[in-house]
This record gives sequence, C-alpha cells and structure tokens, in this order.
Amino acid sequence: MTGPATSGGAPAAGPAPRRRLIMWISLGVAALLAALVAVLASSSQAGQSTSRSQLIGKPAPAVSGPDQSGKTVTVASYRGRWLLVNFAASWCGPCREETPQLIAFADRHTGPGAPAIITIEEDETDLASLRSFLADRHATWPVVDDTNAFVDYGSQGLPESYLVDPLGTIVAKVTGGVNADALDKLIATYSAPGS
Repeated sequence: MTGPATSGGAPAAGPAPRRRLIMWISLGVAALLAALVAVLASSSQAGQSTSRSQLIGKPAPAVSGPDQSGKTVTVASYRGRWLLVNFAASWCGPCREETPQLIAFADRHTGPGAPAIITIEEDETDLASLRSFLADRHATWPVVDDTNAFVDYGSQGLPESYLVDPLGTIVAKVTGGVNADALDKLIATYSAPGS
C-alpha cells in the first residue's frame, strides 16, 4: 500500500506534492519580483522622480545671490520663462551624476525666453568648488549661494530641483537627479492648454 486512501479511494497528497507546489509558488513570486525590479530600474533611468511638495501651485520663494561674475541673480528676474531651481553641492555624488542631464537641458534651450537653470549651493564653503566643477564641464548657468533658499524651499536632500513656470509658480519638484527629456515633457505637459 502506498499511503492512506482518501474517501474517494485515491492516495492522500503527501509531502512531495506540497513541496512541488511551494516550489512553483516561490518561483512564480521570484519571477514577478524580478519583473517588477526590471520595470522600476528602466523607468528610473528613463525619467526622474517627481515628488510632492507644499510649494507646488504656489509662487516660487525668492532666491537672491551673486553669480560667478558677481551679478545678482533672482528668481523674479526669470519671470516670463521656465526656470529650474536646482540644489546641489560639489561633494554630492548624485549631483555630479545629474550634471550631464542639466547640461543637455541647458544646451537645448538657448536664447531669449528659453527655459533656464539656477543652481543653489547647499554649503557656502563649497561654493567655489561647485562653480569650478560646473565650469570644467562647460556649464554656463548661474550658481548662487543663498542660505535662506534651502529653508524657504524646504529642501530635504541633494540633488533636488523645482520647476517654475513663466508666471513664477512651482509646478513640480524633482527629488534626485533630473533627466533632460523628462524635464522637457514636464514643460510640455504644463504648457498645454488647460493644464
């Protein structure tokens, strides 16, 4: 006799069929998790992570500070054009990694009325290093030190950026590195009629 019979006369399921069932379920869960990780990895490479902020829909807080040439730069001076307010530091690895995307975005948008970038230095003792790092990569946008900006924007980490529309309203917050294509898509979305 191979095992106890059930009421229908067939042998009862023993440990081997249960182990196979558990193995198949485990393999299915592992495959599902692998697929999820692959999707998340590809989407983060292709885009950027926008996040919530109490500032979205409100006027961008003031930023004021001298740029590399000593000229005072303010958020208000960019009224009438899109502006990316970017918080960074030279010692921040992800800030360095996002720099080629910032440069690609800046290179696409030149001339009067084109979208612009301002980088706010997180640490005033690092200002010269950040300016030098960006200059070595031929970045031409202003880098300013405004100690109040981090508090006013509620910045919680680096890099972090805020997209400001031509009317001076914050429309998006990007946590982590930016992506030039994703920034253009955000601008197109918020520029569309009825948005």
